[in-house]
Amino acid sequence: MRKIFSTLFVALFLAACSDTPNYELDNWSVLIDPNFNQEKVVQFYKDKVKKVKEGSKEEILIYAELQDALKKAGNNKAVDGKKVKLDGYIVPVDTDGEKVNKFLFFPNQAACIHVPASPANQTIYVITKKDEGVMMEDAYEQISVYGTLKLETAKVATGTASFVIKDGITRLVVY
Repeated sequence: MRKIFSTLFVALFLAACSDTPNYELDNWSVLIDPNFNQEKVVQFYKDKVKKVKEGSKEEILIYAELQDALKKAGNNKAVDGKKVKLDGYIVPVDTDGEKVNKFLFFPNQAACIHVPASPANQTIYVITKKDEGVMMEDAYEQISVYGTLKLETAKVATGTASFVIKDGITRLVVY
């Protein structure tokens, strides 16, 4: 009995000392309205692009149509107020000199640097807790963001987000 108690105590102690915040969701796809089939829409436009010349006006128009279709995807209202842990990439919005403390957050690296921009329902505006920002030298690395997701539109110079995390905690993703 003493051994069981000791083991349980150690396990609870280690869990309490963990620097990994609790979270309920860890997948970007849950941000999209579950009634929207993104893969089907993207495939439809990929097929259209294959039929036109690369770099042509037609290709540009098709990508614009794709962007409009993705914007219509809508947001999953069920995630509002949920604690999340998501891995992704940032576009800095504001720094304190050493750390990026406000940024747009995306599921993949290409989404933050290429046109068309990531749809708003796959973009999160993050304001970190004090001292929890991303170090400037890590701003181009994959990071994890922990926080409470709010269904709230945020428009900044570099994009529009359908979600906001105002209490973000960041960690560098290490493999």
